[in-house]
Amino acid sequence: MGEQQPFDWQRRPEVESFLLQLLADFRGNNRDLEQLEAKLKAVTSTRLFDWIDHFVVEDSLHIRTKLSEMGFVREESEPVSSYVYPGVMLPAVVFSANKFSHHPGVALRVENIADFIQFNGFNGTIEGAPLAPFRQCCVSLDNGAALYAVERRGTRAMQTVSLADGFQQQYQTGLEQWQLIPRGLVDEEQAISAIFATVDSLVRSFGPDLAAHIVCEGERRYWLSRNYAARIQKMRQDILGMGWANNDHHTFRSSRQYFTRLVDLFSRLGFTKRERFYAGKEAGWGAQVMENSTAGLSLFLDVDLAPEEVSVDFSTQPLEERDQLGTVGLWCALHGDSILKAGMHHLAVDCLFGDLVQDVEQYGVAFMAPFSDFEYLKQAFSKGEIWEVDPLRVQNLLEQKRITQEKAEQFLHKGVLGSHLENIQRRDGYKGFNKKNVNVIIKETDPRVYN
Repeated sequence: MGEQQPFDWQRRPEVESFLLQLLADFRGNNRDLEQLEAKLKAVTSTRLFDWIDHFVVEDSLHIRTKLSEMGFVREESEPVSSYVYPGVMLPAVVFSANKFSHHPGVALRVENIADFIQFNGFNGTIEGAPLAPFRQCCVSLDNGAALYAVERRGTRAMQTVSLADGFQQQYQTGLEQWQLIPRGLVDEEQAISAIFATVDSLVRSFGPDLAAHIVCEGERRYWLSRNYAARIQKMRQDILGMGWANNDHHTFRSSRQYFTRLVDLFSRLGFTKRERFYAGKEAGWGAQVMENSTAGLSLFLDVDLAPEEVSVDFSTQPLEERDQLGTVGLWCALHGDSILKAGMHHLAVDCLFGDLVQDVEQYGVAFMAPFSDFEYLKQAFSKGEIWEVDPLRVQNLLEQKRITQEKAEQFLHKGVLGSHLENIQRRDGYKGFNKKNVNVIIKETDPRVYN
């Protein structure tokens, strides 16, 4: 079959309700938490709950029993008592009766704790060195309820660790190394080889999980430079010092030529394969979902597929070139693969779905019609960024008879649909995607249809 098993992601409304009640209890005691919730909604169009990394609760037999009965399991690798609910996208629960923390409360994940403290007028001492894999700070304590901020870089750990001398410089050098990969080389084989060499170097220096964090951070920075809607939402989230810590998944488009190598590249960064989608005979499209659960990162890798490839594991079996280009193939032919010149097709960020659409309209950002509109999953793309295209790319496609003269002229004079920001809202801890609805938006982002 074209879709892997078992990835039957379940909804857990009772678990989310339990965690929402925990949040309500802490919010009722901590005025800073209550005020921050209102600011997040008004300034960033996001829900406080979606920023929560974990809850800190007082240890007791009652809460341990409650968590166990609901289906939470302990993270055995952690020296602290950390409980997670497998198979969902919901915060963890840790116990305060250990060296990790002294006060029950809520821990929010942000990209930079110092920004979060400064921009919100908080105070606190950050535990952990700058750029460390895990850092934390109690920024507010009110009526026994604490508000924490945490940074994560390629780890699920709940404790700070000592860093080797020179680590910060090494990290900055590694990020710079990725930002300087040769995306625009005419010889794409040479570029791909250099990118693989960079990934292998990062993995040797940092291990796959932190290397994955570095690569995705670099990819977000590049994509941000090429998408106006992204810059607007990043600005709004940065006002409160949050950054992109609410990212849901990163989407890369690939030519058939480089798809299996793209999967291999991310496999070296600790990503494992999840669902594999095949959209059907008419769509001519497929995708491999990948996840590095330790780094807390997910990917959606898109590629053109032929009808007979429904039974093929196209993530490992090389795909031969085809005369006909589908949505993804044409996008890559015009702009370059995402891992090369084009950059990511989109980043999905967790937002209050309707609020975001209304709130960014004043900045000239508009959204397409939702392509998922369920109680537990809502998704919509911003109107696509229009990019200029290299005339040589258009000429090559014309000579290969892969586009018509009319389309060639449209692409050159009007530009071509490029990247998007994805507005996504999840509920009930639902972790999956809807194949039918993704198929719809793939068709709607075909450059030929748009123009």
